Amino acid sequence: MCRWLRVEDETTFICGLGIRNRWLVAFFASLQLLVAAVSFAQHVYSVINFKKIFMCSFNESISDSGQFLQHDVIIFDFGLFNELIKVDECIANYLDGGYMRCLWCLGQVFALALTIGTCAFVAKPHPLLLWPALIMQNAYCFGLVILTIATADKLLVAIVHPMNAHLNLLIFYFAVGTCMNHLFDYILWHYYWHEEFQYIGRTGKHVIPFWV
Repeated sequence: MCRWLRVEDETTFICGLGIRNRWLVAFFASLQLLVAAVSFAQHVYSVINFKKIFMCSFNESISDSGQFLQHDVIIFDFGLFNELIKVDECIANYLDGGYMRCLWCLGQVFALALTIGTCAFVAKPHPLLLWPALIMQNAYCFGLVILTIATADKLLVAIVHPMNAHLNLLIFYFAVGTCMNHLFDYILWHYYWHEEFQYIGRTGKHVIPFWV
């Protein structure tokens, strides 16, 4: 990728220091698992206290949900889109009321937990064990890109003509979360290709048996 960061199939080199992708994948998956778990906890909290799947509103005059539900953690939105496009609720509520977000959090928790377990405890994993994380992570990164494109004009104005330090901090949170996930996806794919190559070398078979 560049001089200080080079990602190969088995190892990633950071400033010349080689780290096996297996452990980098486990590290990034653990961070994202925490994000997904907190995001799912928001749904649990909302259902228990407000009988709604996701009681997320930025309008304090009509919402008593508290700070915990005024952030869309899964997309690193801590009030950013409320500031940029003046939405009254989290983006997920405008799609389907938050039900898809809840199912997404569950699916991502499962995929990430499977990936962490595979990296930590399976010496010679079957490449199919990495498929759930690859599918979820690709879709996740695509969704973050769509959000970025949808608000690109306002983001650029806020960055080029900074007028609000708080808004710039919200943009920083979103940018860090988005970039970290794209890096995770990139390293995850290289790790998958490494395990696929190792699997084919060990067994002489394709990854999916019915392709043979």
